[in-house]
Amino acid sequence: MTQPSAGELPVGTVLRDTYEICSVLGRGGMGSVFLARHLRLPGKQVAIKVLRKNVELGPDVYVRFRREAEIASRLGHPNIIEVLDFNTLEDGAPFLVMEYLQGQSLARRLKKGRLSLEEIFDITRQIGAALQAAHRAGVVHRDLKPDNVFLIPNETGGAGERVKLLDFGISKILDSQTLQTQDSVLLGTPRYMAPEQAMGKNREVDARSDLFSLGCLVYEMLAGKGPFAGLSLPEFIYRIVHEAPEPLAPRAPEAPAHVVEAVERALSKRPDDRQPDVDTFITELTGSPLQTLAGQDPAATAAGRRRPAESAPPSSPRTTEPRSETPAPEARPKTKPARVAGVAAVALMGLAALFVWLRPGASSAPASEPVSPVAVTQPAPAAPPSAPPSTPPSEAPVERAAGTPSPAPDAPLPSSTGTPARQTAQQARPQERQAPAEVLPEAARKDLESAEQALTRGEVDEAIRLGRRSQRVVLSGASYALLTRAHCRDRDLSNARAQWAQVPASERSRVRQYCKLYEIPL
Repeated sequence: MTQPSAGELPVGTVLRDTYEICSVLGRGGMGSVFLARHLRLPGKQVAIKVLRKNVELGPDVYVRFRREAEIASRLGHPNIIEVLDFNTLEDGAPFLVMEYLQGQSLARRLKKGRLSLEEIFDITRQIGAALQAAHRAGVVHRDLKPDNVFLIPNETGGAGERVKLLDFGISKILDSQTLQTQDSVLLGTPRYMAPEQAMGKNREVDARSDLFSLGCLVYEMLAGKGPFAGLSLPEFIYRIVHEAPEPLAPRAPEAPAHVVEAVERALSKRPDDRQPDVDTFITELTGSPLQTLAGQDPAATAAGRRRPAESAPPSSPRTTEPRSETPAPEARPKTKPARVAGVAAVALMGLAALFVWLRPGASSAPASEPVSPVAVTQPAPAAPPSAPPSTPPSEAPVERAAGTPSPAPDAPLPSSTGTPARQTAQQARPQERQAPAEVLPEAARKDLESAEQALTRGEVDEAIRLGRRSQRVVLSGASYALLTRAHCRDRDLSNARAQWAQVPASERSRVRQYCKLYEIPL
């Protein structure tokens, strides 16, 4: 069967005996995007971008089109659109097969007005995770803008959206000899270009150029408009290269000082004056670093974790608890008594939980629902009164064994080091230094208590909201432990790992066991 050309694919056309065109999603000067169904996988829909076969486009356009497929497939990151196939029509026009996304672009969202600080942090962390993966693979996006950030609604109907970064078509592959882009050629979208990019100095474009564009995006999300104004392309470029951005603080008075400072540093004219990488920017902006996904370069991962102490925002002190890092397999000794003792301690904790489940009057609960451990590790008054005997065991803390009286309404919550199982683990591992209990401000403590109760009830979105609100008062290990568990229960791998980086060592075993029940490896 002879297939039509790229510009005239009617509904029902079958591409390469696999993809049947269902409708047109959009058309542009260089091609069209279609919705199609996979003929051998019933129910699977894909988006197909077809580049119009036109000699006027030039050979470099075809190279960039194929590069988009190769880069997206090579990166394989959950916040980068997935490219499933690359092929050509019979007339030679190339096409990309991508996952079909349902939602809206960040550009469309911004037309409705400014975003809340909570939404901005969530979106920016996910964009940052995608850029970090690209940069560590030697790829610079070069066209980061609201139209290339896609927001997918939460499938559970709750707050928060999944972010997908689109269009790596003009990306620059560092140290690549396959395509040398000439200088003085403007590549990208002017409103979000870094100064070196706006001047056409393509050989100087690197990861810090993407960081400038990300700073423009965050500025616009905070202020409702971009940092540079202009009615024409030359005016835009002149201001980006020579003029300072409009001050952010007057435009976004609710933004904390460390947020304003992080954005303004990212918008520095000289690349050397910006943050050295996206991870540093995210740390300065949100108070916690990104978490590297498995499979990335271990050396780069270690370097990304070692950040100077002064990179944390002044108003948000970072936790000082030691982190427990898992050694490489070859570094582990054949006999390790502490590890055996740790396994025994976990077994004791499991027995304690079993006693709670089997106590008289307890009703049965699904085995897939984990018991929610209390994440507040400091003495805290005003704990909720003990539940009646008919309370489901999924609402009981793991550490309260059978026969242990419930705390009085005005009694403090038990410390994470005050349970028999935890004490046994401490005695079996005397070489591990225990972190001191946190002392939290009253407002933060109450938010965390309410968040724990919400998580126990299964209200994940409410738990996340309260946990984040507590962090506006103070960044605490207890808040990171709670948010990690909440994201695990929501099966949100990216955000769970982002919070996990700041979970104190004293909480990591409990959090890891909790998340394992939801198939989130930490």
